[in-house]
Amino acid sequence: MNETAPRVLLIRFGSIGNALVAVPAIRALRSAWPDARLSLLADPMTREIFQGCPYLNETILYDLKGAHRFGHGYFKLVAELRRRRFTHALHFRRYLRSELLGLFSGAGERIGFQTRARLQWLTRKVPYWEGESVIEQNLNLVRALGIRAEDRRLECWPASGSAAVDRIFGQLGNGPGPAVVIHPAGATQRERLWPYYGALAQELLEQGRAKVIMIGTPAEAGEVDRQAAQVRAPVVKALGLPIREVAELIRRADLFVGTDSGPCHLADAVGTPSVILYAPHRGLKAQVRKWKPEGEGFVALLPRQDCRECGEYPCPLSRQQECAASIGLEEAVQAAEKLLRRGKIQSH
Repeated sequence: MNETAPRVLLIRFGSIGNALVAVPAIRALRSAWPDARLSLLADPMTREIFQGCPYLNETILYDLKGAHRFGHGYFKLVAELRRRRFTHALHFRRYLRSELLGLFSGAGERIGFQTRARLQWLTRKVPYWEGESVIEQNLNLVRALGIRAEDRRLECWPASGSAAVDRIFGQLGNGPGPAVVIHPAGATQRERLWPYYGALAQELLEQGRAKVIMIGTPAEAGEVDRQAAQVRAPVVKALGLPIREVAELIRRADLFVGTDSGPCHLADAVGTPSVILYAPHRGLKAQVRKWKPEGEGFVALLPRQDCRECGEYPCPLSRQQECAASIGLEEAVQAAEKLLRRGKIQSH
């Protein structure tokens, strides 16, 4: 390795969506600095998502809920970072603990987003605009280094050749109809629950219009079972798959339907058309602009009312779920059938 080349610490931990929207910035950095050493500091889930990423030299595990939470484990991680003699640190999250790790790493250039905090350990602060595309904001981090960055496509690296995914598709049988993956739950945000996923599956299954796979984490198994119980025909359920196998499952499908959560970003990354049902939110349209897929192969379905316009806000969970249910079943069926007729149009 060229000893004079930049050594960049990329600090990224959090949800599936947060991990994937960092990919365009990392790709741009690799393209501009082909000889640089790019090291991603990631929690276990983010590390799994980036397995197989061709733009990284390495991933470094940051077990912030376990071994590296505090004490000896944390300082051992800091020592490991300092041994790598980083020249730059890029912060994809506006967290104090992220900035501290950048500072402790010894990186001379530390680039991150401007916050309201009086104390920030950054050498370059990039404005952060709520309601603007999070992909674009991440690209601004590398632009602060004088790098041209325009390609906003998401990417991920599914587990190709997965025996588990082969078995799941084998359960669908050889009958007619495209394969539709439905994610009917949001375990961490109950306001995202839409009550008609089972009814949607029934509509798509009738007359062989589609074959349905319902996915979820183990924590979402109860909701998956409740929705699948509403379907008169058999529904294949896939629970607890590793993230990269979920990505492969969605990649092989003809359509994805689900909430604005991690799997919808996987669908965007692998080029599978998607119907995304957005949860009630204060500033809903800004939230959609911030997180919507980059391609054309998706339809966004929104509740009838923005929480900002509602006199009951903040309201109880039951009221939020009523708003989520204002997205009609027929509206979702029409969106799904429209995308199935169009087929996959994105190139990844």
